[in-house]
Amino acid sequence: MGQTEAVARFVAEGDISSVPPEVKDTAKIALTDCLGVTIAGAPFPSSKIVLDFISEIGGAPQAAIVGTKLRASIPDAALANGMLASALLYDDTSNAMHGHSSATLLPVVLAFGETLGASGRAMLEAYIVGFEVEATLGLALEPEHYERGWHATSTIGTLGATAAACRLLSLPVDKVRMALGIATSMAGGSRQNFGTMMQAFHGGLPARNGIVAAQLAKSGFTADPDILESRMGFFALFGSQSRAIVAATEELGRDWALQRPVLALKMYPCGFPVHRPIEGTIELAVEHDIDPDTVEEIHCGVHYLIPETVFHENPQTGLQGKTSISYCVARAMIDRRMGLAQFTDEKVQDPDVRRMMAKVHVNVPPELSAEAVRGRVTAIAAPAIVEIKLKDGQSLSRRVEYFRGDPMRPLSQSDVADKFRDCGSLVLEPERVESILNSMSALEELSDARELVKLLTP
Repeated sequence: MGQTEAVARFVAEGDISSVPPEVKDTAKIALTDCLGVTIAGAPFPSSKIVLDFISEIGGAPQAAIVGTKLRASIPDAALANGMLASALLYDDTSNAMHGHSSATLLPVVLAFGETLGASGRAMLEAYIVGFEVEATLGLALEPEHYERGWHATSTIGTLGATAAACRLLSLPVDKVRMALGIATSMAGGSRQNFGTMMQAFHGGLPARNGIVAAQLAKSGFTADPDILESRMGFFALFGSQSRAIVAATEELGRDWALQRPVLALKMYPCGFPVHRPIEGTIELAVEHDIDPDTVEEIHCGVHYLIPETVFHENPQTGLQGKTSISYCVARAMIDRRMGLAQFTDEKVQDPDVRRMMAKVHVNVPPELSAEAVRGRVTAIAAPAIVEIKLKDGQSLSRRVEYFRGDPMRPLSQSDVADKFRDCGSLVLEPERVESILNSMSALEELSDARELVKLLTP
């Protein structure tokens, strides 16, 4: 059995009903968290551009766009919801995929869930299938895939979204293979676009692509049935032809990624590589009550891939600030907190933060160099070392192994609920926010996804 067939069989025939309870629990937490940031992303400026575009081009009003009164075709609703989910850079990160799984899967689950009248259980199973496919491909392709400049959210996410869509459509194995072939030619996404509106669009594209691929395959559209392992197929183009690929696909349905510590939820609305530097800076500033005016220098030691991931050394906008270590550390030192209010264009241009940014220096210590950790420790899992030198000669340091929300330091259900309330209240009334939370906590008991979708629109 080839790798494409193995993945397709898992998607079409995998027994998700018997997965360990913690897999379902983690999936529900991830969906709830992503749903909250999607609602909050609706009024964001970049989201408005996409929403206006979808409204102008029109189309069959088949599915809802979260946090708005707009309806669109199934693919366009998924595109919009994926964009909204990623707009604030507040969505979860999968350490296995090396990208943002839920932002690519939730839109598929919502769009098809609503139009098919799917049960909550079917939606949950589709999410799990998509997550496991993304984790499998991510583990097989990294670090080569990331080093080449691909954004796994958009590339690997396209195949994961396709898997979720195929599961909800109950496509047989041969149709799933075709859908994966179609999706491969639609996958793409460059990390060079980080710090722009296009970065968030990488959440919407795979969701739309996955729905289109599944619908075309269902109608008989053809593609290479062995697209993963073929000479010019997905693995060859996006990563490598290593044995890791075979081993990873063989574990589908046996070893659940969602059962391992791979899902990171965010407490700060910015790129995951800056979470450890932010946390280390805030902890030191609070513990030692540091006056920003007394800071001489701040040094941040990070994994070798991080400087080329959050590479905006001189950010000019709030979006660029979300992918800038110098800005995030400087702002964390001054404000001692990092929320949505810290990532406006005005905050990035603030003279005080510009002066502090000049004192921030990023380096890759020998222990986190490519020679030391490549293929063993990923950028998502690597520690960060923050050292603050004061003008009086004091030197304060903090090694951050796990940030709050890291898989090894997970958020509690209460933390997730509080974050959801903060996000949801930006668009919806409190009573509706609580109703959504209740529905998500008992998702398996939901008989019709349309009941949930009604709550998601003002």
